[in-house]
Amino acid sequence: MQLLILIIPDNGKMEQILVKMMEAGIRGGSLVDCEGALQAVGQSKLRKPPVFSSLEQYLKPDTGKGKMLLAAMDTEQIEITHRIVNEVTSGLQKANTGVFLTLPLGFVDGVRGDV
Repeated sequence: MQLLILIIPDNGKMEQILVKMMEAGIRGGSLVDCEGALQAVGQSKLRKPPVFSSLEQYLKPDTGKGKMLLAAMDTEQIEITHRIVNEVTSGLQKANTGVFLTLPLGFVDGVRGDV
């Protein structure tokens, strides 16, 4: 088992991914709202760092929060999900498209960590 961590800033694309995952028989997981660090700084009431003013023009403070999916999956489900994500996003190699990573679930201090 592996833990999938998928962060997609475009909520519409995340919805498409989730629907295709369900159609492929992949269910479960937790969906969490998330936002980029620069957006958080941009909306902060605190004094912004000097370099921030030059970056502020590239930020989209009006954009909603993205979504992060956390799900325990076996290797086959991870591969299917990876194909779905690439299909929906046209590949994550482009900037600001998303993040797809997995972490192995296993034994920690004698307690089984997989589901």
